[in-house]
Amino acid sequence: MQSIEELKRVSHLTRIMLFAVVGIFLSIAIYGFVLQGQWWVTFGGHQFDALWLQYEESQFLLATIFSPLIGSWLLGFYFLQHLLLALSRGLFYAKTTLRHLKYVSWITVFYVCYKMLMTPLATYLVVPSSSIDISFNPMTIIIVLCLPVLVHIFSAAAELDKENKEIV
Repeated sequence: MQSIEELKRVSHLTRIMLFAVVGIFLSIAIYGFVLQGQWWVTFGGHQFDALWLQYEESQFLLATIFSPLIGSWLLGFYFLQHLLLALSRGLFYAKTTLRHLKYVSWITVFYVCYKMLMTPLATYLVVPSSSIDISFNPMTIIIVLCLPVLVHIFSAAAELDKENKEIV
């Protein structure tokens, strides 16, 4: 029982720390933009930022290309908060917990894959004659693709827990 209380406490603390880190991150980004007119934090990578600064006439197109990342970041943050809230309440094998875990997993997969393709896509659309570099980190892809597998394992563990409770 003590380990369950420990998991609840860690989930609650992680949820609070996540809010704090995101708040600090956004505060620094907004403060730098208001104070000096530039982002102190890079959102799309250095190559994307260079396109943004160099081709001001294409900023709407670049913002459109970048918007799925913001959407997935916001959705991922939302579902991660709900997941951590459920875990801090001790709902480890509840259907909502598993659903939020699946959402976080697949949003992360989408985010990483789209982020790898976003800059080459933006470069191709803004400057069609330039060379395109695709940044590819195999370890990141391996880790991210393991997330849905872990979710499946967690779902199977929930089913086993349910069966064990029915037997007892």
